[in-house]
Amino acid sequence: MRALLAVLAVLVSMHAAAAVGVRISSDTSGPSTRVVLTFAKSTSCKVAEQAGRVTVSCDAALDPDPATGKLDDSILTEWRQDGERTLGFATGPGYKRADSFELKNPYRLVLDAQGTRTAKAVEVAPAASQTVPIVVIDPGHGGVETGAVGPGGLQEKDVTLDLARRLKDLLQKQGVTVVLTRDDDRVLPLDDRTAIANQNRAELFLSLHLNASKRKAAVGAETYFLAPSASDADAKSSAAAENASPSAGDATPATPATRDTGAGLDLILWDLAQNSHLAESSKLAEAVQRSLNTLTGVKDRGVRQAPFRVLMGATMPAILVESGFISNPDEESRLKDDAYRDKIAQAVAGAVAEFRQQLAASR
Repeated sequence: MRALLAVLAVLVSMHAAAAVGVRISSDTSGPSTRVVLTFAKSTSCKVAEQAGRVTVSCDAALDPDPATGKLDDSILTEWRQDGERTLGFATGPGYKRADSFELKNPYRLVLDAQGTRTAKAVEVAPAASQTVPIVVIDPGHGGVETGAVGPGGLQEKDVTLDLARRLKDLLQKQGVTVVLTRDDDRVLPLDDRTAIANQNRAELFLSLHLNASKRKAAVGAETYFLAPSASDADAKSSAAAENASPSAGDATPATPATRDTGAGLDLILWDLAQNSHLAESSKLAEAVQRSLNTLTGVKDRGVRQAPFRVLMGATMPAILVESGFISNPDEESRLKDDAYRDKIAQAVAGAVAEFRQQLAASR
């Protein structure tokens, strides 16, 4: 009997160890009720609708946190674990349907429960009401789209991805959840990058790039936020170069020229309410530029405005950071150095922390 109990104990222990941790958070502040399941590792799950319930069934045992939750909401009212591999979400009288999609880095399953509310919903359970801020970092270029290439062969796509990973580590230490638009060497359409930020309901969107110029002496960082027209000739040239990305064509048929100025961009800005975030984007850009100048000691080229397509449609403060001129031999050499890359990441992370503190104090 003791031997049998010992075996059972081992089996129970093995099962507990194999269970995949999943953090559950919910948001009822938008038009839909959004539930985000953040898994400790990639897991295959299926979403199904039943009478009065939406279920998420996975191919591994789950260890949800919290295991149960209640919402003062007419779309979704509660959730609980239904068996070791299934989570069940009870629907309310206002429920209509559930949409779902997956995100990576980290792996998540997002449920968007559509419906109507009779009153503003407020989450009751403290554990469920605490949402972790999300910052989306966009490493520019990728795959066959190398971006700018330095005289020594250094490629923009490789540096931006490395900087994004370093910045992610630093921001996570600030208690921020970070999502990378790409975490490998692949092509990603410009419009998809902003869409990832919107789907995540990110607090901030940071697109990382390196600059290039025919003037070999050009040096220093520049930080941009969106505007219908460029603030100067150099800004216009930078935006045109980034907007000419080959990966942009599949997302929207408009050419960079038609998106550069005029009613097309104005319509996007106003329709997607990015205009309400332009002041905050400007402040974030200023904080990043100051921090880059101080920590890296590079020339202050200032904050600029330009119609960067990758920033169009963002529903949160969004900036594009040109960390340096890869076309400058000296700056390319510095960008190859790990310590210098750390300085850039620390500069941006410090500016983000400063901006988020100011933002929280003003709300």
